[in-house]
Amino acid sequence: MAKKKRTSSKFSLFGHEFSYKDYIKRLMPEGKIQAEKLYKKLGLNLILKPTSEIKTKYWDCNKKYPTSTDGFIEMFFKKKKPKNLEGIWIQYFKGQHITFGLVEKGGVYHGYIIDNQLKMIQTTGSFFKDIFSAPEVDYSITNGTKFGIYYYDKKRKGSVNDKKFMKFKGIATIIDTYSFDQHFPLNIEMNNDVIQVNDRELMGESDLDKAMEKLGFSRNSYKIWPEIKVKKVPKDHPGFKKYGERQKEIEEEKKSGGAVGSGFFISDKGHIVTNYHVVKDCNKNIKFLYNDEEIDAKLIASDQRLDLALLKAKIENKSFIKFTNKSPQKAQNILVAGFPYGKALSDDLKVTAGIINSLKGIGNNTSMLQVDATINPGNSGGPIVDKATGNLVAVATMKLNKDFTKQAFGAESENTNYGIKSSQVKDFLEANNLKVKVKKNKFKISELENSTVFIYCK
Repeated sequence: MAKKKRTSSKFSLFGHEFSYKDYIKRLMPEGKIQAEKLYKKLGLNLILKPTSEIKTKYWDCNKKYPTSTDGFIEMFFKKKKPKNLEGIWIQYFKGQHITFGLVEKGGVYHGYIIDNQLKMIQTTGSFFKDIFSAPEVDYSITNGTKFGIYYYDKKRKGSVNDKKFMKFKGIATIIDTYSFDQHFPLNIEMNNDVIQVNDRELMGESDLDKAMEKLGFSRNSYKIWPEIKVKKVPKDHPGFKKYGERQKEIEEEKKSGGAVGSGFFISDKGHIVTNYHVVKDCNKNIKFLYNDEEIDAKLIASDQRLDLALLKAKIENKSFIKFTNKSPQKAQNILVAGFPYGKALSDDLKVTAGIINSLKGIGNNTSMLQVDATINPGNSGGPIVDKATGNLVAVATMKLNKDFTKQAFGAESENTNYGIKSSQVKDFLEANNLKVKVKKNKFKISELENSTVFIYCK
């Protein structure tokens, strides 16, 4: 059957209107040439295949799909449970990320962009223009669209070391800032190899994926929903046996929707930093223990992406955690302070020692670092400090689930834990008009004990 010719003189791409003739004859051809030149600088001699097709069986550039995770779950998983690769995924680029969803239909996984947070300074193609006015481009124009499909490669049957071979067929979108003064989106058809590392990780295998990784774009994507269920502490745990009365308190907090975690003072005016996930469901009923007294706290600022929250209490505390101008280093000795498992074990502050293992988090996330000091439920939001100076290194936030690593790598992880870097905390605080204090004097463990608090909802 002959393909129908387009009759309209205009068409809409990601919500932006263009003259169809101008786009086909002028913008798209020049965009192809310039994009190939840029890729050549990365060592890639690619022959790109741009497309003006708005909708095919692989992609749909009409902005008609959900742009929030809740909306995506409501649309696709209200009446069915996600299976295998289905769910919500994330991919990182220099502290930013793209959230996308996968839905299985007819034996293939359809990919939808939910939230593309990428904002990048790009070249105009002119050295002088770049000096004075290099443009920042916003890739959120792709939110709410379908970008392609993933399917198993039948030509490469089986697997190697439990890794399965897949294909991706769809589009990659470039916002062209270098061909003309007019910026425009350019869709490039893609047909790439992908490895399914496990049910919660995919890895791009194309030469372009590998080249972009050198620029800071992770070629690994990770499933973030449904979440891996963290095993509860068993009721025959020694802590529960010894502190049976406290077990009842914890259970009552859970029944009332309460959450528990740790936090720490960062000023002598009652300012406390913790994880956002610790207090997000507290409904203004945030409490913390200070000098054996229950104190009210108010949430005054938060950053859901970084998982940080700033609380304020009407007290004047003496001790607080200070910052440093030095960057963290691998093998640096650190201490983690907090209240693992809440008050189930005891109401005494727990401090564990370790080192920094890596300056990146999962998926090459540069806003986080990895430590081997134990982090358990209840440690979230607590301080990770330098062992010698007591200066803040990071905020404890998560541990790598053993069930996940056993499934992914065939072995359980040992003390693979993560924290949000102090530089991110500093930026967060200063963005909310709170200056941090840099400390150079000697460290006393009592300062850490007096600065760290137990946080809960009531």
